[in-house]
Amino acid sequence: MKQTKLTRRQAVRLTGAGLLSGLAFSKPALARLSPGIDYREVREIQSITPHSKQVTEVFFYGCPHCYNLQESLYNWLETKPNHVNFERMPAVLNNQSWIFMARVYYAADDLDISEQSNRTFFDALHRDRLPLTSLGTIAEFHSQFGVTSEQFIQSFNSFKVDQAVRRAQRRTQAYGIDGVPSLIINGRYLTDLTLSGGHQPLWQNVNTLLNLEA
Repeated sequence: MKQTKLTRRQAVRLTGAGLLSGLAFSKPALARLSPGIDYREVREIQSITPHSKQVTEVFFYGCPHCYNLQESLYNWLETKPNHVNFERMPAVLNNQSWIFMARVYYAADDLDISEQSNRTFFDALHRDRLPLTSLGTIAEFHSQFGVTSEQFIQSFNSFKVDQAVRRAQRRTQAYGIDGVPSLIINGRYLTDLTLSGGHQPLWQNVNTLLNLEA
């Protein structure tokens, strides 16, 4: 988790900036992004096959910055073109709480309730401050989405979820994730709130990077 700080250069770039909702950017717009300042290449480029364009949200349920990103993220999802695939991926660092929360996400995903549960679970943790710290309380919380607590616990402990968490751990390392939230574009580029300078320019950078040729 990282605090958002604006450099002088980023602050100047934000003056009068508007949120770009489409992907039809001119070449001058692309030229404004500077590697190492607005974005960086990931440590190991990852395939996005069968998709041609993809944005991956890398997050941790315990991260307040990830929670605060959700509103602008959902606004972006309402405007993104259909051909841009979006996926969520919990970051898996060498900490049991990150592994635990990754299993929570993948259990919900395995039960086909993650689209319903994701934002509600974030709200419960950060807005409502509910004491959802044990598998039992989290399983009971997810029962509001049409599954039983027993089904959630079974999925949480399943081999399928174990494999999903291991894959997320490998990808976390391959992307070179050192803080969340991070956004991976086309398996190649990484940007975040610190690099972009805030929520509005973050999505502008995401849209621009989607069209940036390798």
